[in-house]
Amino acid sequence: MNKYRKLAMKKATILLYTLLFCGIGLSSCGGEEQEEEVQTEEAVAVEAQVVEEQTLPQQVSYTGNIEAWEQAFITGPTGVRIDRILVDEGDRVSRGQLLVTMNSTQLNQAQTQLELARRQVERLDTLYRIGSVSGQQFDQAQTEYQNALSNYQNLAENTRLTANFSGVITEKHFTAGEVFSPSADAPAILTMMQLEPVKVTISVAENYFNRIREGMQATVRTDVYPDREFTGTVYRKSPTINRASRSFETEIRIENEERMLRPGMFARVNLDLGEIEGVYVPASAVINQPGTTNQYVFVKSGDRVERTPVETGNRYQDLVRILSGLEPGQTIITEGMAKLNEGSLVRVVNNTSQVSEQ
Repeated sequence: MNKYRKLAMKKATILLYTLLFCGIGLSSCGGEEQEEEVQTEEAVAVEAQVVEEQTLPQQVSYTGNIEAWEQAFITGPTGVRIDRILVDEGDRVSRGQLLVTMNSTQLNQAQTQLELARRQVERLDTLYRIGSVSGQQFDQAQTEYQNALSNYQNLAENTRLTANFSGVITEKHFTAGEVFSPSADAPAILTMMQLEPVKVTISVAENYFNRIREGMQATVRTDVYPDREFTGTVYRKSPTINRASRSFETEIRIENEERMLRPGMFARVNLDLGEIEGVYVPASAVINQPGTTNQYVFVKSGDRVERTPVETGNRYQDLVRILSGLEPGQTIITEGMAKLNEGSLVRVVNNTSQVSEQ
């Protein structure tokens, strides 16, 4: 019995050593395979360039609409009949030109009252000098005359309606014979605009406040005349910054001597702010992190890359200014970023003489 038992124990021991030997062998084989996989990691082919500081002309572009330099609503006294309208839509008019005459019944009555008041003052003036009337009576007559004169002058201005400036009649809301009663659809009898010059009002980012000066030149383009560039000047800038938009309004004046520009046209305004020194990289090299406003680039470090957050500024053609995150001399990836992750192995395939081997 003991003999069979010893034989069984011997076989079990042999089996145990055999299993242990095989396990060690398999583990050794697996490790060699993993090591081989690491050694055969494939480098991603990319293009790269060294970051440099550059001095570039700085231009900013904003959009707006062409507006009349001035606009006027020609109105008369409410409830008064319109006698004549002497102009039509599209007519050019001069400053002071008669445009509309209103019913003159009230004006004639006011003129009669003014004449009576004038005669009363003249009569009492003589009597006052000889002491026949008191100073209070004479003063009252003078006051009534001044009131009659003001009433007459007001009605005269509102009976013969003239142009406030030289411009163009753009809208005609009433016709002769109608009683003038302003409304939301017809706020005035006529609307007129000054089209020589015109203006564009743009909202400029607050960081340019100290660089925008009255009188500086601007260029204006429109979709209506895509091949034509118009010259304008900064006429006015707001003295305050809008808290919500962090911008300030700037008015661009365009002489418009050929009268090609009309109110309502869409316009693009470019302002030349001179040259500025900074770090510029291809805009295509900057990646926007989905769902956020964060941006980053891939910086080459040795044979691998690091994802580096950056803050960007204005664009100049196909370049973007880097405000923070990069320093001159670093190498960034400009092509092939879609296949990269943090720490990816890379192989530069463009001119390596231009690439830093950091």
